[in-house]
Amino acid sequence: MLTPRPLDRWLIEEVLPHEARYLAVARRLTRTPEEAADLVQDALVKLMAVDGWAAIANPSAYVIRSIQNLAIERIRRARIIEFQQLAEIDTVNLRDEDPDPFRVAAGRDQVERLSQALHALPERCRTVFVCRRVREQAPRDIARDLGISISTFEKRLARALYLLTRAVEPGDTAWDEADGDQDNHDRVSA
Repeated sequence: MLTPRPLDRWLIEEVLPHEARYLAVARRLTRTPEEAADLVQDALVKLMAVDGWAAIANPSAYVIRSIQNLAIERIRRARIIEFQQLAEIDTVNLRDEDPDPFRVAAGRDQVERLSQALHALPERCRTVFVCRRVREQAPRDIARDLGISISTFEKRLARALYLLTRAVEPGDTAWDEADGDQDNHDRVSA
């Protein structure tokens, strides 16, 4: 069995999944689907010839830019061009797939809220949650180590997930009085 080269694996995993997008962009820049397919093929061939292919941070944007450049080159060589083709080249939007600063800040805020909520959990719920979700211990092992039944383990884990979910929801910074009552009920039943 042949082992794929790193370039082949990179193409399969990073470049080819976006082929439909490449064809859509190329179709807007050409007159026929065949020309669009040729344009995409030429861009992919050009990409495979790049020596530093592994350093390309955003391969799909690179291919789209190559498609645009190849389309411009073809238009320059053509004797008759359509004005719409020229307009489409300017409207092709290259999206930056990195998260914007707002999403980065929102993610950090959510991690901070989750951390605070984790520390605010009742001790038994936090212990079960950390053992299961962080340390990835088996439920039976956790229940045995804590001296509780599987049913109690499941209730505590469900309670921890509920409280953590509520804590990270926007606009809901803490659980209300009813949650505290439920927590007391859990202590009695656990």
